[in-house]
Amino acid sequence: MKRFIKGIFVALVISVLASVSALAGDKGKVEKKSVTFTEDTMVNGTLVKAGDYEVKFDEGTGELSIIKNGKVKAKTSAHYEARSDKAKMTALRTVGSGGSIELKGITFGGSEQDVIVGARSSMNGTQ
Repeated sequence: MKRFIKGIFVALVISVLASVSALAGDKGKVEKKSVTFTEDTMVNGTLVKAGDYEVKFDEGTGELSIIKNGKVKAKTSAHYEARSDKAKMTALRTVGSGGSIELKGITFGGSEQDVIVGARSSMNGTQ
């Protein structure tokens, strides 16, 4: 009888640990890379000066952060979009020229998804 109860207790502990680790994995991943902005770039209305930064995308919150020396310089909402192939290198996606450059997204090297600035659009068929 003791052996039976001990077996049930071990099975219960294992299932609790499996549940906790499964819930921890659902929070969404955070992707971080060092990048160089070659030109001054607008990110959600904030001017990010040319230079080296860390770019962090938190899939759980849908937030893209531009960080320099541990301080957040700009934040914006973003989402993943699938790529047709795996990215070879990390690259910033911008539009505009001269003094009017705006960040549209980032591609993380080795990823099969691009991070696109802005909320995901919903297509419901109505206009």
